[in-house]
Amino acid sequence: MEDVVVFAALAWEASAALDALQGVEPQGARSWRGFLGDGAAVRVLQIGVGLERAERRAAESADAGLYLSCGCAGALLPGLRAGDLVIGDRVLPLDAQGRMGTEVRVDPSALAAWSAARGIAVRVGPVASSPVLLHSVAGKREAARHGALVVEMESAAVATAASARGIACAVVKVVLDEAGDAVGFPGGEVVDPETGEIDVARGVAALAIRPRWWPRAVRLARQQRIAERRLRRYLGLLFSAGLEALGRGPHADVRARGALVG
Repeated sequence: MEDVVVFAALAWEASAALDALQGVEPQGARSWRGFLGDGAAVRVLQIGVGLERAERRAAESADAGLYLSCGCAGALLPGLRAGDLVIGDRVLPLDAQGRMGTEVRVDPSALAAWSAARGIAVRVGPVASSPVLLHSVAGKREAARHGALVVEMESAAVATAASARGIACAVVKVVLDEAGDAVGFPGGEVVDPETGEIDVARGVAALAIRPRWWPRAVRLARQQRIAERRLRRYLGLLFSAGLEALGRGPHADVRARGALVG
């Protein structure tokens, strides 16, 4: 049994996790094994985009001490900027029409306390999980009514699987697109949902005849670079610290409560 299983949808999200580990070795298609700074074993899974893929990979995954859903998300609050870190305290599953299902609680205390003790700015709050990409600002505004800070597409599956198995779960998200940003491009999807890789040819073809979309593409690319750097830096510090930073060490619960109270 692994100490931690990391679920990441996109290639750059998985890469950020892998670069923070030691002794990484491939373990099959889009699966790797490595170690935290204290020697704890970590499995990293690049699961692809969307709820169904996340459900399938979570169902196939072995038990672990902790499931960590990690990657980017879209901001739902105007004050959140690209690169801001969000630690979930609840996952709010949405359906395709934006209606909320039964929330799944996750424990943010250890990560929040560890981050605060090191002066790392994080926001703690609900993370919405949608089965469809919220392309428009209006769609984000509707999702924000449920009180979530950010929205993404995989954490509901990971948190639900963890809850059903009695496995601890944590959610770490970095803001990619901001609340006022519309996302998505004409001409079909430019991200392969199975691998999370960008189809450059399709993206170029879609944008070539629509110059009004170029500023959006440039802005999103810049925001992705900011988000990737921030996530990579945070995971590098977090994974080096070992299991206690993730709330799984022998003294982590006591230290987390003390840090939060203090």
